[in-house]
Amino acid sequence: MPAPNRVYRLQIETLSPLCILSGERLYEEVDFYIDKDNKTTYVINSNAALDLALQRWVSQQLLPEQQRAKLMERQEKVERRKQQNINDIKRFEQSPPRDPRKAEREKQRLLTEANKIKAELEKLRAEWAQFEATGGQGPAVPPELLANSGVSDLLKSKLLTTTDFTTDSPIVRYSYTGMPEVKTGRSEILACVKDVADRLYVPGSSLKGALRTILAWALAPTRAAQQLLTFANTRDKRKAADQIEQAIFHGHQQQAGKRVSHALLLDVLRTVHIGDSRLLDQAPALLQVRVFPQGSPITVEAIPEGVTLTAVMQIEQFPFQSNIARQIIDFGDWATYLQPAQIAAWGRQRARALIEREQRYFNGRTDAANLSRFYADLRSRLDQLTDTNAFLAPIGWGAGWQSKTLADRLRDTSQREEAFVQAVRTFKMKLNRSERFRAGDAFPATRKVIVRNRQPWLPLGWVCITIGN
Repeated sequence: MPAPNRVYRLQIETLSPLCILSGERLYEEVDFYIDKDNKTTYVINSNAALDLALQRWVSQQLLPEQQRAKLMERQEKVERRKQQNINDIKRFEQSPPRDPRKAEREKQRLLTEANKIKAELEKLRAEWAQFEATGGQGPAVPPELLANSGVSDLLKSKLLTTTDFTTDSPIVRYSYTGMPEVKTGRSEILACVKDVADRLYVPGSSLKGALRTILAWALAPTRAAQQLLTFANTRDKRKAADQIEQAIFHGHQQQAGKRVSHALLLDVLRTVHIGDSRLLDQAPALLQVRVFPQGSPITVEAIPEGVTLTAVMQIEQFPFQSNIARQIIDFGDWATYLQPAQIAAWGRQRARALIEREQRYFNGRTDAANLSRFYADLRSRLDQLTDTNAFLAPIGWGAGWQSKTLADRLRDTSQREEAFVQAVRTFKMKLNRSERFRAGDAFPATRKVIVRNRQPWLPLGWVCITIGN
């Protein structure tokens, strides 16, 4: 009888901030408020903030008797101003200043005052008409909210106050230390994945994607050697990798017929299930990211570096051990490939290749000393993982094109380099410059890096993954 699924505990330690975007954008004055004095950014619970503003507005509303008294008081004041203005005009007409310039200034002052009084009386008449029509029952929604709902506007109207923005306030979801590096009122933040209670986690799909890339990188030279030379021949760039992936991951269908109803059933990684990580009860970090060496700032949320999360990986055994299953689809040596020690060994090999490439890119650049040190330390960390079930990998947004592709495998022979040059030109992978791309040219030529104090600081997304029992 086939053995049950093998279950492994994954430990994910963040070595640099990890950003896995949710697709949501947070906008200043709507989704977050910046306290410039304390250099803190508060992400707002918009519904709670509007409810609080409404409650305060309701508490400030006057009873009908109070409204009538207030309107009468205002009307008496305006009538006194009107009478005073009439008297002033009479005196001016009877005895204007001898200096023509003073006379003109006084005339304009009196005329301006008369127009203001007229406008105020018209406003009062409209308010009286509204009062009489409604019996003193005002609008159900504050005019301040209808006119605008930006946080700064609500602060000006006193419906919200700066003391409402604290870490334990009901209108604050969470906060970060720091502020976006863009003009006030135009800021936006790319949000990372969180649950409904704003707790951070690493999606299982991101972890499985990293595993798939490692396995593809390790096996492509032997299982997809021909496909690495012909992948650029397809007309649809979205399907360029299909033949490579099929050669690597698809088992061999042993019997023709309807029992294999979908091509995805041939993919061996359908036997691998990785769940989302356990939730992290910690606010995200606010990062400023730039495209190195030059680029505009991008503000993102991320899981901070130095935290550890856990997840569970299950590998089905039935497709590998059942004679009945193997008579339909034969996955060959994949049961061996999916052993923790083998996965970790290939993960370390690929991490070494990526680290060496990044070291070559950043070393010698005076504006990237922090990044050079990080990769030197990362290389030392990798050396310490030899003969363990642990490996390093870059995952998530900003980890770079090479972290999600076969990268150097596409260029490690002269024939593959020619195929890669053809792909860059055919698929226009370098905007407005694809036709000028030549063998040996750098690709990609830029990197996304975290900036601190306007200096490149760290790359994104490096983690240490340990496969435990």
